[in-house]
Amino acid sequence: NPGKEKTRQNGRRIKEEDEEMFTLTASDIHGILLDSRIRRLTPLETFRLQGVPDAYFERAASVCSDAQLYKQIGNAVTVPVVRAIGEKIAEYWKGEK
Repeated sequence: NPGKEKTRQNGRRIKEEDEEMFTLTASDIHGILLDSRIRRLTPLETFRLQGVPDAYFERAASVCSDAQLYKQIGNAVTVPVVRAIGEKIAEYWKGEK
């Protein structure tokens, strides 16, 4: 199946360091290819990819294991996307009145 490695939905998901990252999920292992070696993303990197401020990460990291952090961020919705949707909804409702 040509291109299967680009459409795979489960399992290891690896990108070159200059490529855009896959969607983060709670069940996949995400990493970057650096100098012909695969490096797993750190919990902090995954939180940053989802747009979560470092202060929120630090709070979560103080009480959660790395496994819990990966699961939480993999199940999260990207903060800037939610913010943009909320702003558009607010603009719409302001225009309706």
